[in-house]
Amino acid sequence: MKNEVIETASHSEDINDAASHSSEEQKVRSYYEAFELEYPEQEEQEKTDSEEDEVDPAIDSEIEKEQELKGVTVKHNGQDVTVPDDQIDEHLQKGLNYDKVKGQAKQYESALDRIAKQQGYKDHADLIANLDAIERKRTQEQQDQFDHLRKQLRDDAEASGIDPNILDQYLDNHPLLKQAREVVERSEQEQQFRQQEQSEQQLRQGWEDLFRKYPQLSEKVDASTGIASWMTPEMQARIQRGYDPIDAYELVHRDTILADERKRAEQAVIKNQRLNKRSQVEKGGSAELEPSVPEELTSAFSLFGIDQKKAQKYAKNFE
Repeated sequence: MKNEVIETASHSEDINDAASHSSEEQKVRSYYEAFELEYPEQEEQEKTDSEEDEVDPAIDSEIEKEQELKGVTVKHNGQDVTVPDDQIDEHLQKGLNYDKVKGQAKQYESALDRIAKQQGYKDHADLIANLDAIERKRTQEQQDQFDHLRKQLRDDAEASGIDPNILDQYLDNHPLLKQAREVVERSEQEQQFRQQEQSEQQLRQGWEDLFRKYPQLSEKVDASTGIASWMTPEMQARIQRGYDPIDAYELVHRDTILADERKRAEQAVIKNQRLNKRSQVEKGGSAELEPSVPEELTSAFSLFGIDQKKAQKYAKNFE
């Protein structure tokens, strides 16, 4: 019963407040008419506010996205990277394991340095840099051994008075020479395969670096055909001549890149201006932005016995 009384009282207060607000609004309308002023309608106020707040949708959406993104911003490879809150624990764990991984890496490097010095190199980096040369030298040594063995067998056969044609057939089918030839051919094939694999890996890395540096290029690739408008014949020709994809793209599309950079710089300036404006609004408060109430309006409200504080609501109509 008590709750019903409270609810009835609350409902009555809401009705009284609405009636009071309607009565005040009606009085204000009559005062505006007495002073031959046009009463500001709600729709017009909303329209004016909307027009004042018009902004660039693309820039605003980017600002809102940045504001909504919560996390910790850190420097990585010279760029600011924001780590989301839900990934902080994972990255902290990786950081705690870093010392252990770094220690193991140093042990491996120390062992490789010892092996490299035994082979006549300065350190493991020098050894790795000369791996291709080492493999080529090893293949050549195997070829030299094969040629030397063949020559030795041929000399021995000629000394025994064997016909040269028969000798060549004999050497071609000699088990020892066949085995040596297979070793040399296999070594050459392995070396060619590694060189081809390295070239393909470098090219793949080059494309990954290109899309990482210019991520907007991936959006300009036709999903059904795989054709990209920026992959011009000139760019293809440069890549076939051994150019890195980034170098080829920047040489061919220099003008487009400069235009995009100018546009991004302009957008960055506009975005900073809007962020500064919003920051000022939030810090200053709405009271500082409200227009001052003209003296004649406060006098009119006082004359008719209306609270002068309510004149602030209608002050913009006098601007």
